[in-house]
Amino acid sequence: MALPFFKKGKDKPPASAPARRAAPEPVEAPQTQTVMGVGIGPDSGIVVEESSGAPQSPLDEAAILYASGQAGGAEHMLQGILAAGDRRAWHMLFDLYAIQGREKEFDQLALDYALRFETSPPVWQKMNGNGAATPQQAQTASLELPGLLDKTAAATLRDGIAATAKNTAVRIDFSDIAMVDESGADECARVLSAARKAKRKLQVSGVDRLIALLQDLNRATHSRAVHWLLLLELYQTLGQQEKFEDLAVDYAVRFEVSPPSWSEVQAAEVVQGKPAEPLDNALQLTGEITPANDSVLQQLCSYAATHSEVLVDLSQVTRVDYGSVSQFIGVLMQCLGNGKSITLRGHNALIHELFRVMGIDQLAQLIPHHPD
Repeated sequence: MALPFFKKGKDKPPASAPARRAAPEPVEAPQTQTVMGVGIGPDSGIVVEESSGAPQSPLDEAAILYASGQAGGAEHMLQGILAAGDRRAWHMLFDLYAIQGREKEFDQLALDYALRFETSPPVWQKMNGNGAATPQQAQTASLELPGLLDKTAAATLRDGIAATAKNTAVRIDFSDIAMVDESGADECARVLSAARKAKRKLQVSGVDRLIALLQDLNRATHSRAVHWLLLLELYQTLGQQEKFEDLAVDYAVRFEVSPPSWSEVQAAEVVQGKPAEPLDNALQLTGEITPANDSVLQQLCSYAATHSEVLVDLSQVTRVDYGSVSQFIGVLMQCLGNGKSITLRGHNALIHELFRVMGIDQLAQLIPHHPD
């Protein structure tokens, strides 16, 4: 049976859902439009049919509202279904706030997420989707830390920062860290503290992984104070005062000593980590895919014509417009007809749910930014 694409008509407004904090405002549904749907036929082959109708769930409707340019309606819809505990809705709202640069709302949602699921929330990272480096990003020295954060690695970090001009931002990549020993934690905390006091401009990537690792170490029965202190310093570096103060209280209780004090300083900027496959030849698309910006799909067609494996990086794409879906599917169908494999990776949760609703997961392997 084919999986149709769904489009809400004006005669059937979106179903109301209980709001998380306030009742959702009325949302004008997208204009009814007939589009292609993709699915698996009775002979296990891919089939395409035309259909229109209502989304099957509020999550589907939120994805379609956003794709139709109604970000406000999508936000209200998502806020109303957070209580159901579906993490997909939470990640869609995280990405919506990141795309819109709404860090305050993102941080509040992160706190609620941590309390609800008892796990680390995503870390703030603004998505601009333009693929261009800002002047600050263009003048940046990059320092990558190895898998083991020991005293030697921390000393390399210290020397790298010292060797960088003071007016140049220092980008620190924590993505590869899998182990932290006591000497490394102590020295790294000292390096970050010194950089903060010297008012160095810091950019960090992969810091969520290091935070999660330290949280696991701190939950151990025989946890070490240096691991707690490094986590406190990371919260200070990131400007996360509430998390810092909560951990400081736990630290004082656990070790019966006074914790470090919070300092008002410029927070480090969280930036995109290194690509999962930095040496591949993936096609990098940016911005929005809309009927008015068909050059993006033209890039995809040109790329697919010269590659047997179509690998498309959508990490810098903020939205796929509902009106472009049929054309997007047409390109993918042509690739499959020519015997090519297709992988779409790095896309945000809003795009991922749109792809799922519209059956694009039947045409390509999907590797979203949020794997869960």
